[in-house]
Amino acid sequence: MTKVAAVILAGNAAEAERQARIALGRGADLVELRLDGIAGLGSETVRHLAKALGERAIATVRSHGQGGESREGPGRSSLLREICGQRFAYVDLELKADAEGLDSLARAASRHGTKVIVSHHFTEAVDVHRVSEAIDACGANGDVAKVVLPVGDLGGAIRLVDLARARSDGRPRPLILIGTGPGGMLTRALAGFVGAEIQFASWGRAAAPGQFSLSTAARLRGREPIVLGLVGHPLEQSISPVIHETALAALDLPAVYLPFDLSPDSLDGFWLAMDRLRIRGFNVTHPLKESVAQQVDEMDADAERLGAVNTVVVENGWTNGHNTDVYGFRVSLRALGLRVGDRRSLVVGAGGAAKAVVHVLLREGASVQVTNRTIARADALADSFDEPVAVVPMRDLERGGPWDLLVNATPIGMKGVVNGLPVPEAIVAKAAFVYDMVYNPTTTPLLHVARRLNRPGTSGLDMLLHQAAKAFELWTGQSAPFEAMRRAAKEALR
Repeated sequence: MTKVAAVILAGNAAEAERQARIALGRGADLVELRLDGIAGLGSETVRHLAKALGERAIATVRSHGQGGESREGPGRSSLLREICGQRFAYVDLELKADAEGLDSLARAASRHGTKVIVSHHFTEAVDVHRVSEAIDACGANGDVAKVVLPVGDLGGAIRLVDLARARSDGRPRPLILIGTGPGGMLTRALAGFVGAEIQFASWGRAAAPGQFSLSTAARLRGREPIVLGLVGHPLEQSISPVIHETALAALDLPAVYLPFDLSPDSLDGFWLAMDRLRIRGFNVTHPLKESVAQQVDEMDADAERLGAVNTVVVENGWTNGHNTDVYGFRVSLRALGLRVGDRRSLVVGAGGAAKAVVHVLLREGASVQVTNRTIARADALADSFDEPVAVVPMRDLERGGPWDLLVNATPIGMKGVVNGLPVPEAIVAKAAFVYDMVYNPTTTPLLHVARRLNRPGTSGLDMLLHQAAKAFELWTGQSAPFEAMRRAAKEALR
């Protein structure tokens, strides 16, 4: 079974020992002592740490060239000789920095019952053939081969997972193969599935981007992993991973929720790889809701009616698309006490989210107008409904209104995306209530203007939470821990 190692980053030996003992008490199988970060590290300190923690510790003195705080030279070499002369569970030696003394260090460690990890960290993404060569080189010199490299996209992560599985099937020397960054989190999620020797987890500050926390890694240990996630672009500002990770942890489910930042061109590759990556469900955001609707095997009534999918359940190779945006928007309107029947509404946008909003408003009996910067898309949206939906060009809005409800269903105003207003301020002044589906930041430019104009309004956070809870229940068959999800969302948005 894959062991979980909490990475201990501390500036002095006493703090490293204290943190290591806590991490071991919180479920870690091992601790990785990053000795290169300990000030004034000498032989006496190494011997003390070996005696105190050695049987459950990985001793690592990462070189500067491989991302550590220590530099190559006599000081580091002598420390490694001292470490290999003590009893640790593992010692990490580097393929290149330690090449000259690698054989003698490995022999010394083996004499004391210490397993030798020989590692290599690439500083940039490389092709899978170079990764395979590095695995062979590390494996030829140690008990465990460890190779780490940045992963920039889903394709890179898939290639690493496939390589790790192929190596595992051939029963070679134990392997640790890690992709760093958000794109590489998939390699960590499937570490146990591909038979990795060790899963490295963060304890406090992460040692590498994309590293799971100890609690997440421990939750996956020894269990069949379930991969859930979010598909779309861009994803940097999304808090969906925080919301769903909180829910999974609350119910102790062996699952993770990962960001899959995909362009429309890469959707086919994702689809083909879903089964072997153990993906059992995912949310869909801009700009892929309509593209995914064309890919799924089956859709619920709302998704089929709208031609837009924001939640997919994957079971035995069969994909079932849902539109939980409809549920989320409808429930949030009721929670706000907004009655829209026979009221006038203006929806800004013409994508999948806008379709869900228009669908709900029409079902509730509202009179709906739609505007969009690309008027052809607004026309297409209106034509997709049997009920009348009026299309109003942006330039004509000043002659229209007033509206009982203004809904922004575009990403305009989202943190890190497009700053500004989806409609001019004069249009906001004509709305009795402003509903901005953007939730990050909590006070969007649109809501800021509404507040200044004394117009009540809300962000899309409640809609996000209600649709997320519905998606969670579709994936897991269990009731979503809604209040825990709400607390996590609010904390993430502070």
